[in-house]
Amino acid sequence: MVNVSDEIVILKDAIKEHGSKNSDGHSSVAYGILFDKTANTLEALNGTLRAAKKQKKVAFDAELLMMPRDKDVQVVLLED
Repeated sequence: MVNVSDEIVILKDAIKEHGSKNSDGHSSVAYGILFDKTANTLEALNGTLRAAKKQKKVAFDAELLMMPRDKDVQVVLLED
């Protein structure tokens, strides 16, 4: 069983690798790209996103992100 903090590290690395810096200097990536790039590494992307959001490590403008509806929603990394 993978623990949540390990999954958050994978999530943060994926945002840094596949995203770009936004106007605030934070790494940001569209949910659709994140979904595609982490499909093989994060089984429960939404669970990891919610845990990371609760810990104030990421931010996004939705309660729950769903494909394909939210593919363009930006997921912002708040801390490196």
